[in-house]
Amino acid sequence: MLRLAAHSFGFVWQESAEAAVERIAEAGFTQVQLMATPPHFDPWREDPARTRRLRAIIERSGMDLLAADLASSDINLASASQDVVAFSMEAYRRAIARCAELGARWVCVGSGRRHALLANANAELMQSFRPAFHAIVEEARRAGLGVILENHPQGLLADAGAIDRFLREEGLDDVSVVYDVANAFAIGEDPVEGLRLLGPRLGIVHVSDSPAGQWRHDPIGAGAIDFAAIGATLAAQGFAGSAALEILSDDPLAGLVDGAHALAAAGWRFSDPLPNARLAA
Repeated sequence: MLRLAAHSFGFVWQESAEAAVERIAEAGFTQVQLMATPPHFDPWREDPARTRRLRAIIERSGMDLLAADLASSDINLASASQDVVAFSMEAYRRAIARCAELGARWVCVGSGRRHALLANANAELMQSFRPAFHAIVEEARRAGLGVILENHPQGLLADAGAIDRFLREEGLDDVSVVYDVANAFAIGEDPVEGLRLLGPRLGIVHVSDSPAGQWRHDPIGAGAIDFAAIGATLAAQGFAGSAALEILSDDPLAGLVDGAHALAAAGWRFSDPLPNARLAA
């Protein structure tokens, strides 16, 4: 069965990573994914005391740290500017160091950002992204971490087919995929088909809702995504990885807890107990 995880993205402008992780653990989640961006958690600042403190909270709570993500708005591995690519690679190097200090399994990497109105430039942008991504994979391996590649509406590899082709052509069979169903929905991709294509590569599924034709990370049930069909697809594939709720709302903890119960009501089955709804009140 699925593991149940919570992403700290919704807490970025409200609480420190330490406070958010403690609240997530108190609610009953056993896995967490960390948004590594200021003011929540700054991966640029090498602060051994802070990373020890945050790791202690994670371990004391009995939780697993799946991965850390950099904010996609801050970096671009697919830029035509080599200065921007170099800056982004340094950001990932520091993120990898923080992930190692915190005991994470993966560092989450996106495929950069490309201009939606300049699709003809994608091949040229790949010349920047390809070597940068390989360098990050090697850096992560040296640190004892895996790389997990995420689909993103603005990314050079925005859809499941592009991700699958890239990883096959580059011989990166040890790179896992985090498939964000709302990101897929935003570009008109059927998340069920995307999950079927990427099934063997899946490590994490990011879960949030969105109206059709929009890019949002709303509470489960607030949009048009068919979570019953997605849950059935994951069950049919025997997916035993993590479903990470990544909800943006005024009350991020309630969004996570309510989302877990909404997924269960839609037929999702987890090996972890559902979080305590009373603690999110």
